[in-house]
Amino acid sequence: MKTSDIEVIAIGELLIDMIADNPGMKMEFQTSFTRYPGGAPANFAVNVRRLGINSGVITKIGDDFFGRFLIDTLNNENVDTSNIAVTKEYKTALAFVGLDDQRKPNFSFYRSPCADIMLNTSEISEDYIKNAKFLMYGTVSMADEPARSAIYEAVKIAKKNGIKVICDPNLREDLWHFQDPTEHLLKVIQDTDIILPSMDEAEFLTGEMGKKAIDALLDLGPKMVCMTKGSEGSLIQTGDGVFSAPAFNVNVVDTTGAGDAFAAGVCVGLILNFPMKKLPYFANAVSAIKIQRSGGMSGPSLDEVQKFLKKQPDLPKFVLE
Repeated sequence: MKTSDIEVIAIGELLIDMIADNPGMKMEFQTSFTRYPGGAPANFAVNVRRLGINSGVITKIGDDFFGRFLIDTLNNENVDTSNIAVTKEYKTALAFVGLDDQRKPNFSFYRSPCADIMLNTSEISEDYIKNAKFLMYGTVSMADEPARSAIYEAVKIAKKNGIKVICDPNLREDLWHFQDPTEHLLKVIQDTDIILPSMDEAEFLTGEMGKKAIDALLDLGPKMVCMTKGSEGSLIQTGDGVFSAPAFNVNVVDTTGAGDAFAAGVCVGLILNFPMKKLPYFANAVSAIKIQRSGGMSGPSLDEVQKFLKKQPDLPKFVLE
């Protein structure tokens, strides 16, 4: 794949999700886990590619069997891996994942130190980034240096070259060593065009509650706030108004990476020039199909999304146009 063909680039963690085999059981009683490729930016990049848009990942992995498995996985998904650095000094990160009765995940990270947080500014290539349409970053790798500065540098390059920047806050207090990450995040959020927080994350970042938190995020710099609300569906708010869609009723297997699939749906919908009123329906459908499958990199193809939407009752006509 030529660099000039890559429309979407994700920067941040690429790691192993060890998902417990017995949903609803406390982690201390789990005795078996299944290995899945993971990391929010990597999940996002794979889901974007499955929807038909060329994508690439910037990160660092360990020179170990987990790292080789992850590279093989991305290559098999036709995601560009040319800007993934490999180190012998640090191991590939692990996340042990437990699923509750509703198949919602809770994470326990084994990653300090680990390879992805050792990504540094010298490994960020302007030539690689400058031709893309979107740069997506996660905040898990931002919890430590030098990866934090590397992500800052990537965002700086994106803004210089007129590339839209997407942020998945994905805040996990323990990874920030229980320190307040707000200062570091607000520094980069001001250069972010699209942010995809949970309501808790929006309230944490702004100090406001409910809709005021969304309004406050738009005041900080982003032009678009996209938010999933579980069974209540999702909303996208811009300066032009609020666009929402209900959730789809599906059999939930694993919600790990559901937000990453939704984010991929938003990004691809924008690239395909979908009208704003259609965008949350499309992104919801991408996420709804993913949660019927295990692992974070199990999103659908564009054809699968279109077939799924056609089967849904009482959809507004504009969704299928």
